Amino acid sequence: MNAVKKSTDLLPSAPRKLYIETTTRCNLRCKMCMKYAQGSCIEEGDFDLKLFHRLIPSLAQVDFLVLNGIGEPLLHPQLATMIALAREAMPHNGSIGFQSNGLLFTQKKTRILVAAGLDTVCLSVDSLQPAQGGEHQASPVERAIGYLQEAGNSCKRSISLGIEIVLRESNQQQLPQIIDWAHARGVDYIIASHLFSYDGQLKEETLFTPNSLEATALFAKWSQQAEDNGLNLASLPRLRLRFNRSNEDRQLLDLGANMQLEARERDIKLHFDNLLKQRKNARPELVQLWEEAKQLANERGIRLNLPPLQAPSNDKRSCPFMEEKAAFITTNGDVMPCHFLWHTYSCMVNQGDVQIHSRPFGNLAKQSLQEIWEDRRYTLFRQEASGSDYAPCWSCSSGPCPDLVNPNMLDIHDCYGNHVPCGHCMWSIGWTRCL
Repeated sequence: MNAVKKSTDLLPSAPRKLYIETTTRCNLRCKMCMKYAQGSCIEEGDFDLKLFHRLIPSLAQVDFLVLNGIGEPLLHPQLATMIALAREAMPHNGSIGFQSNGLLFTQKKTRILVAAGLDTVCLSVDSLQPAQGGEHQASPVERAIGYLQEAGNSCKRSISLGIEIVLRESNQQQLPQIIDWAHARGVDYIIASHLFSYDGQLKEETLFTPNSLEATALFAKWSQQAEDNGLNLASLPRLRLRFNRSNEDRQLLDLGANMQLEARERDIKLHFDNLLKQRKNARPELVQLWEEAKQLANERGIRLNLPPLQAPSNDKRSCPFMEEKAAFITTNGDVMPCHFLWHTYSCMVNQGDVQIHSRPFGNLAKQSLQEIWEDRRYTLFRQEASGSDYAPCWSCSSGPCPDLVNPNMLDIHDCYGNHVPCGHCMWSIGWTRCL
């Protein structure tokens, strides 16, 4: 286990970033959404305006208010009222925004939202090709951008425009074209995420590999050593089941044992099947595409938030939500610590089903946000999630550990003894990104 990471200002007096799930209803049914994964338990509903009024005292210290979660925020009939209330309560330089598929923007609705105090909108675009029964197409987004720019000019307010794209096998080659398309329409930033297949049905579409950089480098080293000796590391699992072994077989088994020994000494977890698949399907053209996209975005003056192609080294992992001092609120007023634990849903970790349970620390109907934030259990959770090592669950061949992710008698959630289930989180390894 690595040394505990140091962190300063772990426990601020109030959250600085607030995600409010204005609605869980949506006008689309995207195959990639956790809401529709088998085993998910996300009920449809809207955030009550009475609950929003209870949040107003806490908004004075919030730098960024995000008014969306699983659903489409434009479906909430009182969205503009929430924005206006927040604009009055938040700091002058605080920002209010949301993510949207863009389909429900109208000229009138857009002017009302911008006049109320809306600062930024991030619109989903997954393809520039004509719709083929899919979702998140460019034409409604282009129309929404026009409405937002017109409303900004009319209200004399600067609106920051963003594009969100879920990168996958079928659309990754469009990334440079999407950057150019966005630039031509005055977009300021692009947030790119990898596809995460919650139920495994789209797993062949993902471009991301969860193997850590350490594990990848170590496996490549020993694979090359095997090849230099005329051996194939891929044969190792079968050899362990063979009784009659040749000299070459024993040589490969010794090499495998030495690889595992080095991995143990360096505390590196090796998921053999994932590493073998990664080495077999190496994609140097993706690395080149990423670099070209970064350069193009820089030339076009667009802020590009591009995810890594694989998980960082274990000691480089962190929680973006702890760093941003964020809190998440469901439609019924429950306060959650992060996106990973915002809902109850099913997902897959290394080809194994895991049921994730939401982690409420209080409800706005009973306590103020400040009281919930200062609760001892919530404080300890943030402290551990900010400063502890995360178990390398995505690189571990022993996982997944479904009984550890969920509540248990000892309240321990990974093999490192952590009480936070961050080792299984897709956000901590850079797989997914948010506004």
